[in-house]
Amino acid sequence: MGRNYILKAYLCTVGLLAAVITYRLGLITTNSFNIDLFFFIVLLLANNRRSIQTESGTFSLNYPLLLPVMAFHGPLMAAITAALGVIELDEFKDPLPVIVHNRGTIALSAVLGGMVFQTVNTQHGFTLAVAASAATYLGVNNLFFMCAKLVQRALAHTRDGFLNDLLETAKTLIPSAAMGAVFYYTYIYFSVYGLVLSYLFLLALRSHTLFGLLDTTYRIALIKSLLRAVWAKDPELMQHMERVAFLSGEIARQYGYSPLKQRALDEACYFHDIGKLEIEDEILKWPGRLTQRQFETIKTHPERGARFIEEIPIPLRNRKIIRNIVLYHHERWDGKGYPMGLAGERIPLEARIVAVADTWDAMTSQRCYKEALSTPDAIAELTRVRGTQLDPKVVDVFLEILDDVLQKEGKQADAELQSKEQYTSASR
Repeated sequence: MGRNYILKAYLCTVGLLAAVITYRLGLITTNSFNIDLFFFIVLLLANNRRSIQTESGTFSLNYPLLLPVMAFHGPLMAAITAALGVIELDEFKDPLPVIVHNRGTIALSAVLGGMVFQTVNTQHGFTLAVAASAATYLGVNNLFFMCAKLVQRALAHTRDGFLNDLLETAKTLIPSAAMGAVFYYTYIYFSVYGLVLSYLFLLALRSHTLFGLLDTTYRIALIKSLLRAVWAKDPELMQHMERVAFLSGEIARQYGYSPLKQRALDEACYFHDIGKLEIEDEILKWPGRLTQRQFETIKTHPERGARFIEEIPIPLRNRKIIRNIVLYHHERWDGKGYPMGLAGERIPLEARIVAVADTWDAMTSQRCYKEALSTPDAIAELTRVRGTQLDPKVVDVFLEILDDVLQKEGKQADAELQSKEQYTSASR
């Protein structure tokens, strides 16, 4: 609880300070609200979670859409537009300090980016101005984000670095500036209506963007549907995978996983026991203690699963995290797990996260060979294997958020039950 309080206090303080600085800087270049800004806000909201694929990765269209606002409506209007438009609906589910931090820092990034553009454009020309503005916007925005992650990781006593995040951001600088220049001149010659059309045309033209959306929501939904069909003979196992995916996502959120990485994690959880498809039902549903031969057969399912996913066309950015989870989710912190006998932090973090989620759900679910443990008993057992079977830090993070997780699970279960009742009533 203390760590959460410190993090929330930090986020709220930074967000409010950023908002105050934005307002003070905005007073220097005050502009009135223009109807065009409404269209920019709508475009930014529509751009929610979309990105353009390049050979080196992805970059967001947020800065390119904000550049015309910075140039023609001023830094303050750019800050307001960014604060209202660069937001995801899921963010409203976050605690208030997170919302305050995100809105304040994105506004400050936009106002500083706008001021840099106008200053450099006057003195050194458009090309350098766009580059400097993009660097300022992306740099300030990501600096605040990485500082928040540093505080979060320090409180959680994790050592995951953010150098990779910094490098990925640096790769987006040139394409962001170039696309910003395209939107800038589109706005000059064709007004905001031409900008809307060019944005829609860009989405249609860049198939990777459309397939990127397919890569996430639709593709995961398709995988779930196919796996439900495969596991129709054992619906309990499908429910287990869904719960493990949910629990793993909640833990990963505490480790600062990006939305893209969380979606990859969610997808991976539905694959984590896919190797059991090749194991006989007689063993999987054995009602008592497994024989040594049966247990050795069960221990082969991670490697069977790893071979299985090699034949599936999974995007490269997701393949590693999926393979890590499928292959290593039964490794133990003390090195006595299987199939590789890895120990400690040699086990990939995502596999350690899924191991905790998998263990918790196995303990709290009723199986053909055992009764479900109560929540207090499951907490006691999880604490007992902390530091031997499971990563102690991941266990601590999970126990810290357990109350919120159980509350969310209860709400989901109630919603699903209500949906089933409404369907049954309508069918009659």
